[in-house]
Amino acid sequence: MIGAAAESMALDLRDAVVAGATRTGRTPAKDLTDFRIKRVIDALYKELEMQQGGMPASLWEQFQAYWPAFIQQIRGARNDVGHPASVEPVTPETVHAALLIFHELAALTTKLLAWVPTHYKMTV
Repeated sequence: MIGAAAESMALDLRDAVVAGATRTGRTPAKDLTDFRIKRVIDALYKELEMQQGGMPASLWEQFQAYWPAFIQQIRGARNDVGHPASVEPVTPETVHAALLIFHELAALTTKLLAWVPTHYKMTV
């Protein structure tokens, strides 16, 4: 459930970024609209990396340092449950880590969602 919620937040951020880029007259990267979440997350990171100049330094530092780690840890746990590479069960420690990280991921995503409309402004 945490993995699904984390991916949902990533998709919400993706939707905001796609809408913002479209408002400015840019065509968003194709992978931002892909049905595979891994491609979406990678494309989202690349898009926001390109926009770092317009992002407050503290937000960029948080995004660059934490977003990939948070998303990967939670997605990794979800993949271990849904697409196991082995028959070993997901450990309580992995689940606990995902629960601890989720709050921070939600807080960072909320900050990014607040920033996106201020950055992607319509061009005239």
